[in-house]
Amino acid sequence: MTTVDISPLDLDRATDAELRGQYDLAVAAFAVDRPDAPKPDYDTFVGRLRAVPPGVSRQRYWVARRRDRTVGLAITQLSESENDNSVVVDVRVLPELRRQGIGTALLRRALTESPAGGRELVVGRGVTAGGDGELWIRAMGFTVVQRVALQVLTVPEADPALWEVPVPPGHRLERWTGAAPDTLVESYARARGAIHDAPTGDSSYRHPQWSVPRVRQAEHDARRRGVEHRVVVVVHEASNAVVGLTELEIFPGMPDTAVQQDTAVVPGHRGRGLGRTVKAAMMRWLLAERPEIGVVVTNVDASNDYMTYVNHQLGYVTARIMLTAETARGALEFRLGAPGGDLC
Repeated sequence: MTTVDISPLDLDRATDAELRGQYDLAVAAFAVDRPDAPKPDYDTFVGRLRAVPPGVSRQRYWVARRRDRTVGLAITQLSESENDNSVVVDVRVLPELRRQGIGTALLRRALTESPAGGRELVVGRGVTAGGDGELWIRAMGFTVVQRVALQVLTVPEADPALWEVPVPPGHRLERWTGAAPDTLVESYARARGAIHDAPTGDSSYRHPQWSVPRVRQAEHDARRRGVEHRVVVVVHEASNAVVGLTELEIFPGMPDTAVQQDTAVVPGHRGRGLGRTVKAAMMRWLLAERPEIGVVVTNVDASNDYMTYVNHQLGYVTARIMLTAETARGALEFRLGAPGGDLC
């Protein structure tokens, strides 16, 4: 096992040298784990590292160093409400130093110090299928519970004609940034619940139970984090209710990247192309107001053939398959403490 020093990392107080170390680590790791992805510039990387995903109440970091060189990082995330039984972990190690126990030591330290009392499930997400990460999580006793397709829309290479999608008769589009209009927020909250029908494999993840107060809280949280939250909905004219929606976010420090979030259509209104309609409208609106956006990324369950097809119609390309894996915390802690447990 390679001897390393592991310590917490406070990104709010991190020096430029510490952040540069994280950048160099990420560039080296991603070149192996995500060879299809373009190399991020420094400022974009730091923005992504600091970004707290929706639904995460706390995010912490631990850095591994050897002779003052950054060689590894562990991130833990504590989710809210429906997923308050899990702690999400992300571990990365320099490729040339893998299989020497660094990743395992980081995971052990992160689980020991993460304030995750009562959380009995450990979850790993975004693990590239077939890569070093998959080998490691399987060796650590994780079970793969979902396969997720990462899809990327490279705006300069896309044909804008793909986004010229008409609105079906009897419907209209509405859109907003930030807060939903009072006249639509109730039906918008109900429509957000339609995402519960989306496949999630065997994952224990549970989508939020949406209500008007919860929508308002999520909007407040996005503003607090400096996230630009855009929403396009399709309204059924006869009932004046939201029956389809799509959401997109732009995070601080990532000015040229947009993250396409949930898209949902309520039962009884499916089969009319409303998902494609709202996503196309989102692209037209986004590029009219934010022409600097060069890339839009989204995730979709690999078994969701319909949404994958819709995204391809809009210019997305599937970049890679990523895995979500889970294990019982007690079993993992036992394995981490067992002789011969240092496998990465």
